Amino acid sequence: MFERSITMDTQLNTKRILIFLAFAIGIPWTAALVLYLTVGATDLLKAATLANTIFVTTPAVANAVTRLITREGWRRTWLWPNFRRGWRFYLAAMLLPLLAVAVGGSIFFLLFPQSFDPNLGEVRKLYAALSLATETNPWMVLLFITLQSSILWLFKNGLLSIGEEFGWRAYLLPKLMERFTGAEPGSAPAEDPVQASRYAAGARKAALLIGLIWGVWHWPLFLMTLRLTPDFPLMFLLVYVLSTCWLSVLLCWVTLRSGSVWPASIGHGFINGTSALPKLLLKGPANLLLGPGPSGLIGGIGFTILALVLLFSRRAFAGRKEAGSEKERAFTPKSRKRVSNV
Repeated sequence: MFERSITMDTQLNTKRILIFLAFAIGIPWTAALVLYLTVGATDLLKAATLANTIFVTTPAVANAVTRLITREGWRRTWLWPNFRRGWRFYLAAMLLPLLAVAVGGSIFFLLFPQSFDPNLGEVRKLYAALSLATETNPWMVLLFITLQSSILWLFKNGLLSIGEEFGWRAYLLPKLMERFTGAEPGSAPAEDPVQASRYAAGARKAALLIGLIWGVWHWPLFLMTLRLTPDFPLMFLLVYVLSTCWLSVLLCWVTLRSGSVWPASIGHGFINGTSALPKLLLKGPANLLLGPGPSGLIGGIGFTILALVLLFSRRAFAGRKEAGSEKERAFTPKSRKRVSNV
C-alpha cells in the first residue's frame, strides 16, 4: 500500500510537471509563431514586443492553470515574502548580480582593452536626456544612473519578473525537487548528512535543468528578429542557454534558502537591469558571443564563478532553509507523513 501510494505521487508529480511545461512553453511559442506570420509581416519589431509581453507572463499562467487542472490547490505558492528571516537572500539577490556583472565586464575589458571607452561616449549621449551640462563628469553620471536604476530594478523590474519566477522558481523548482529527491523543498534535515547530500544533489540538478529549459524557452524571441539583425550569430542561442543555467543556480539558491519566490524575482530584475551597464563603457558594437554583457562567454564569467561556488559548496543547497515560512508550515517529506499514518 505504501509503495503504491509513493508511485501514485510520483506519477501525479510528473503529470503536473508536463502540464506546466506544455502551457509555459506551448502558449508563448505558438503566440510567437502567429505574431511572426501576421503582425511580423509588416512590423517585425511590434510583433517581437507583443511576443515578449506574452512570454513574461505565461510561466505564472502555467502555474495557475496546472493547479486548477490537477486540483492541486493554492498551498505552498512561495508567495509569502519571509522577509524577516530571509532578508539576507533579498540582499544577496540585489548585490550579487551587480558584483557578477562588474567582474565579467572588467575581465572582458582587460582582455579587449581596445573595446573600452574611457571617455564614456555612450554615457555622454545621455546628457541631453538627463538635461545635464556637457562639462559634467561622465563617471559621476554613470554612478548616478546606476544608483537611480537600482530603485527601478528593485520595484519595476522585480515586479515584472514575477510573471516568470512564479512559474520557474515557485512551481517547477519544487516539483523537480520532489521528483529528484522524493521530498519537498526545505525538508531535508541538515544534521543528517546522507539526506542533506541527496537533497543538495537534487537541488543542483533541478537548478541546472530549469536553466536549460529557461534558456531554450527564450529562443523564439531571438529567432523572430533575425530579419532585423542579419548578422546575428546562431551560436549565441547555445551561449545564451549556458548563461541561463548559471543564472538559474543563483535564483534557485535564493528561492530555496529564503523559502520565497520574491528574492528570485528581485534578483531577476537586477540581472535584467545590470546587464546593460557594461555596454555604457563600450567603444563600438557589443560582441554577443563574448560580451561585455553577462550573456556573453567572457562577460558572463562573474555569474559563472558565482554559480560554480554555489554548486560546489557543501552548504549552499544542503537543505537548510534559513527562512522557514512565517505564514505556512515548513514542508515535510511525503513519505514521512505516510509512515506516521500507516
